Amino acid sequence: MQDWLEVVWRRRTGAVPKQRGMLILNGFRGHATDSVKSSMESMNTDMVIIPGGLTSQLQVLDVVVYKPLNDSVRAQYSNWLLAGNLALSPTGNAKKPPLGLFLEWVMVAWNSISSESIVQGFRKCHISSSLADEDDVLWEIEGELPGGGELPAESRTESN
Repeated sequence: MQDWLEVVWRRRTGAVPKQRGMLILNGFRGHATDSVKSSMESMNTDMVIIPGGLTSQLQVLDVVVYKPLNDSVRAQYSNWLLAGNLALSPTGNAKKPPLGLFLEWVMVAWNSISSESIVQGFRKCHISSSLADEDDVLWEIEGELPGGGELPAESRTESN
């Protein structure tokens, strides 16, 4: 973690040395060591730990990117299987798709995720630099995430 903080976090694009930053991490023990906390303080960074079991609701990439990306790749894989253009192994089992084809599926999936949906994802996960001005966004798409994904039933709010 120390190396990552030095090589990646300290040198990230858009980092303003004197402006306070925030790094959101999962509950892995290695993230909360005294040395990591000390390094983050020296980098003018606040650490936010997402409690176990809540990453899929509070981590923006899990909420807005990974799920739609995985769903899209799975759908493309299913279509490929159903098309019957797959090669069989000597024992008659389906071979995995060629790497190039798989990478095409990933690119199609990635290109379907808009930058606006990522911005909305930060808002949906309650991570924003001006929450007071953006409270209304939490009510705009009831039970739905940007990019068409759905919030887990237990995290949906009731509208009035």
